[in-house]
Amino acid sequence: MKQLKGKELKDKSLEEWFKKRQQSDFRDLKTDYVARYNALEGFLKSDVHPIVALGPAIRDGIFLNDHGPAHVATVINRASSLISTDTCRLSAYEAYILLAAIQLHDIGNILGRKGHEARINELEGRVDALLGDDSAERRIVKEIAQAHGGAHNGDADTIQHLVDGPVLNQNVRTRFLAGLLRFADELADDSQRISAFAIQNDAIPESSKLFHKYSASLQSVMVDAEGKSIRLHYEMNRADADEEFTKGDSKHYLIDEILSRTVKMHRERTYCARFLQPMILIDSINVKIDVFKSKGSPDKLFSIGYRLEDTGYPSAPKGGIYELCPELRDWRDGKPLNGTTLLSKIAGTQQ
Repeated sequence: MKQLKGKELKDKSLEEWFKKRQQSDFRDLKTDYVARYNALEGFLKSDVHPIVALGPAIRDGIFLNDHGPAHVATVINRASSLISTDTCRLSAYEAYILLAAIQLHDIGNILGRKGHEARINELEGRVDALLGDDSAERRIVKEIAQAHGGAHNGDADTIQHLVDGPVLNQNVRTRFLAGLLRFADELADDSQRISAFAIQNDAIPESSKLFHKYSASLQSVMVDAEGKSIRLHYEMNRADADEEFTKGDSKHYLIDEILSRTVKMHRERTYCARFLQPMILIDSINVKIDVFKSKGSPDKLFSIGYRLEDTGYPSAPKGGIYELCPELRDWRDGKPLNGTTLLSKIAGTQQ
């Protein structure tokens, strides 16, 4: 099986590398995975991605930023940057699984925003046919796509519930691929996702405006794989800083949203790192926020910088050992493992 060494990508995307693969690169697999991916991508790009945002708009009254082909391309590019290290390896088959999952990850929005991650299985039509006949392979692609957010049976730890294992006699690191998609998606919410025309003409509902303003302010996202860091650059003007935006039942300033979203990105980095190490190591997020006098003005009022990284001593889980090892909560006869239950069980052995 052909293996991609991350450093080989240089300035290319994973998709570009994958589309150059030959049948022999997939060893004993008989399917032409490049042709299958091209067919899936072509159908989604022309028939599905352009209408993904209609579901939340019609059903929920939410004006989403871009969830179409351009966003998918950005997620692929972010994932490509993350894997461009000496330590990362990806088989041609894993590349197919990841790319197919990225293509699918947001299409559940067609049925509405809430729980969209898990709604892929509710969609009917050509997608299943384009994913091929093997049910295990289709399932793993969808599970990786679904793990990019939401919850699994009420648990936000969606990736932990995935199982690594062989598919069609090929090793697939399901959790690694899911962590890669999830963090790449988190890094893909920059100014390329907004419609400047819609913003300029005040066509975005008040309830959605803050999310578009946030994306518009995020000018660049740079992945420094060798330096193990992410660099974010935001820009805003005084009018943006002055305006209060509606978010739920309260009002928020743009700077508050930036601070909140960078903390969320830090949490996602911390979470996904469990599944990306040691192939991918990202230790910090470096943030720069430039505030200008007015739109288009070169006069800078403030330049704010901060760094998000793991600090301090980790706090103990509220549930103690039972939160970390839930199997001990129901150790024997529905009772947790503790001194009392252990002595009771020892006494019961009569030894």
